[in-house]
Amino acid sequence: MKLSKRQPKATRSAVAPAVAVGKDGNEYYENISAGLGILQVILYLALFAFVVFAFLTNTNLITYQNFYHFFQDLNASAERVDIFSHDSLSYSTDEEQSFTLYRKGLAVAGNTGVTIFSATGRQLVSHGIQYNDPVAVGSGKYLLVYERGGKQYSLYNANTQMHAGETEYPISGAAISDSGMYAIISSASDANSAVYLYNNRFALINVYKKGGNVLDAAISADGHRIAILTVTPNKGGVSTSVMLAEPGKGSSISENVIASSMGMQCHFTESGKLAVLCTTGVAYLSADGEVEFFHDFEGKIPTTADLSGDGVALCLKKTAISEKNIIIIFDKSGKIVYNDVIPQSITDLAYREGALFWTDHAGVSRLDIASGEIAFEEYATDGKRLLALDDKEILLCSPQKAVYITFRT
Repeated sequence: MKLSKRQPKATRSAVAPAVAVGKDGNEYYENISAGLGILQVILYLALFAFVVFAFLTNTNLITYQNFYHFFQDLNASAERVDIFSHDSLSYSTDEEQSFTLYRKGLAVAGNTGVTIFSATGRQLVSHGIQYNDPVAVGSGKYLLVYERGGKQYSLYNANTQMHAGETEYPISGAAISDSGMYAIISSASDANSAVYLYNNRFALINVYKKGGNVLDAAISADGHRIAILTVTPNKGGVSTSVMLAEPGKGSSISENVIASSMGMQCHFTESGKLAVLCTTGVAYLSADGEVEFFHDFEGKIPTTADLSGDGVALCLKKTAISEKNIIIIFDKSGKIVYNDVIPQSITDLAYREGALFWTDHAGVSRLDIASGEIAFEEYATDGKRLLALDDKEILLCSPQKAVYITFRT
């Protein structure tokens, strides 16, 4: 029997033939790569141009102090500190003291020193001065301390004294803005009162001379407007002139007269409007100087008030010996959001949007403006200054320390 060898069957190859990439495909990807390279160069050039432009337009801000402030803030942000863990802030006791809020913290100016605390209760600045009657004026970014009746003043940021100045005539008031502009109210050789306006480089840019008595001044947060209240005697009474001007310009934007009334305070609200408190009423002016309304007190007597970026809150009495207090609150646009009688005898008040705080002989109260509910905390308030940090927390400042009080509602 003949045997034959079996031949294996042929099989198909499992490897697919290679696909050739043509010259056109290579050119397509090469063109994309070249385009991206050009775009990268353009972006680098744009970044370089932006850095140069930013440097040239902000040379006044590139200082050792600001770099120091920047790294200090980085250090502070790294600290996990809860503000509610601080019951109080302690500082040196002086015969004369002035308190103000600064960068959501506290600034204390005394005869012998200035102390600044952060929002977390950390002491940022302790600087020695010699002022007989110190007054502290704060904004969101800067602090100005001047000697009332004297000729000295100082400017601070959150880390150090930035500038110390001296005037030719005694200082009666001052104002400072988040823009860095500040105004010193004094007098001049040829005027009864004069307001000296300085820019954020401490250079004098305007002098506003007045024949009457300048009682207050305010600068808008962006530095585009300055307001000056001047009281002038006339026919046995007084009238108040409200001047609005653009810093750096020679002429005023507007000048309105409130007859038979003495202007006491003015402040720019967050809406850009100017709130003016007088002995006979409250006026709101637009940024162009137009009087939008005047709320007449109708013979009632203002006893205490708080003007801020949030608006105006004030306490009125029908007579000087009346025990009942009428509370009126205007928001930042001038709308009356509260108008009612409070039975307590109010000694101080502070307004933040949504809430009003006040002190009386028994303690501290908080009014929720939306609901009308009043919360009370018993505390000794004699001789203490009330400052509202926000709509739930306040500081009560005494000569030795400031105490936090929080309304957890």
